[in-house]
Amino acid sequence: MKIIAVDDDDIALGLLNECLCQGGYEHVTLMSSPAMVLDKMMATAMPYECVLLDVEMPGKSGTQLCAEIRDLPRYRNTPIIMITKHADHAAVQQAFANGATDYMTKPFDFFEVLTRIRVAERLVQERQSALDSYVAMQQSAARTDASSPPLRASRRADTVPPLLESEIKSDGILSLSVFQNYLEQIARSDESSVNLMAIKIRRIDEIFAGTTPVEFTCFLKAVADALAQEFRPDTVFMTHSGGGTYLCAHSGTNAIDRAAMQQSVLVRLSLRDLPHICRQEIPPEIIIGDPLILTTTAKLNFRRAAKAATARMERRDDASHSMVASRMAG
Repeated sequence: MKIIAVDDDDIALGLLNECLCQGGYEHVTLMSSPAMVLDKMMATAMPYECVLLDVEMPGKSGTQLCAEIRDLPRYRNTPIIMITKHADHAAVQQAFANGATDYMTKPFDFFEVLTRIRVAERLVQERQSALDSYVAMQQSAARTDASSPPLRASRRADTVPPLLESEIKSDGILSLSVFQNYLEQIARSDESSVNLMAIKIRRIDEIFAGTTPVEFTCFLKAVADALAQEFRPDTVFMTHSGGGTYLCAHSGTNAIDRAAMQQSVLVRLSLRDLPHICRQEIPPEIIIGDPLILTTTAKLNFRRAAKAATARMERRDDASHSMVASRMAG
């Protein structure tokens, strides 16, 4: 794995280098000034596969440099790990908002550094796998006769992996792995209080079956955009976890009227250019689950938290269906 590490502290940079060498990483570039980093990254024939950035540096902060690296097409999805002595909520939030993949605090130990690097390696592999699945889905759709109902009906949303954040292209959207990193880091921060909510698009199988891959991802982007607008001015990070379900991490203090938000999102969607099936046959419906409050903890069990948030959403969905059925029966 080809790595570049940037830190104005020569001692910290030396420790990072020793750690990476012990971990078996031989292709490591060390830089003590952020000024020439972009030129260095663009000049190399083979792109760097992982970037380590100190946050506090003279002239240009690591957070600013992170955002600038993300503007380079060849590094749009490269893992970027921020290293800082600050563990507060705002610092973590700012890092991920500017494109960070992961985050660790000083003083760091060798085990943590190597663990974070291996998480980054796994992220690259998962992303490639997701990209291969997405391309295969597009190619399959291109080979399928759009007028063939049996084939179209066989496409189910739960067979599609979580879509790439670069395909949805919406503010605040993270890949599932990066979203997990964010939640784990924010849960460690001082006085952490984040609301984790699950939000589901109803009848997603039918919408998926009646759209092309491009139409489907555009529809998911429209929903993500509408949700992000509802949370403003508060910061929200989201991930599409698959099957038309979003996980949203919201750190605002304002109470959320979920029924009102559901209606407002639908109004926002009605103003967009939605797929034909959503405009004619299946109007969009969403269900927003009750928030799960995540407080400060040294080690967050992400899967358990995500499962609990999703269960809260499913309970609200079941209650809503029961209410509709009762009204029809009455």
